[in-house]
Amino acid sequence: MIMENVKIRRANKIAGKPAQASVSRATNAMAASLIPAIDNEQDYDHLMAEIEQLVIAGGGTIKNEDLGRYAAMAKTAYDYEHRVYTIDPPRTLEGLLEWKMYELKLKQKGLAEKLHVSDAKLSLVMSGKQRPDASLLKAIHLELGIDGNVLLDVI
Repeated sequence: MIMENVKIRRANKIAGKPAQASVSRATNAMAASLIPAIDNEQDYDHLMAEIEQLVIAGGGTIKNEDLGRYAAMAKTAYDYEHRVYTIDPPRTLEGLLEWKMYELKLKQKGLAEKLHVSDAKLSLVMSGKQRPDASLLKAIHLELGIDGNVLLDVI
């Protein structure tokens, strides 16, 4: 670590950059490498408490000297969340359409326009009162990018 700091300081001196910034980067890199992997909920809660303390210590923001550590902690938490907290995909056509409406930030009327159908027809399909016809399924596939096999599985 000391030799790394010396090398960075020399390179920065030649480039005319301040030495303090290089020390902070090297310290952040070392701090980032010390974040252990999360294996359970207790480790996750502990890491989230550490992140909260960094934010509190900085008065609601992250101090520059803590950015490397914060980034490493956030990535570790993100990786754990995506490994453990999975969301099953919708298993109904109505669920798929609602998910896409949320994803695209559309209301039902906007989705109907995107699918080139009337709001009334889409409402009937989404409420389960009418089965979708082939042209609607094709529009859902083409406009929303939902795989045709998935559509066939949910109707």
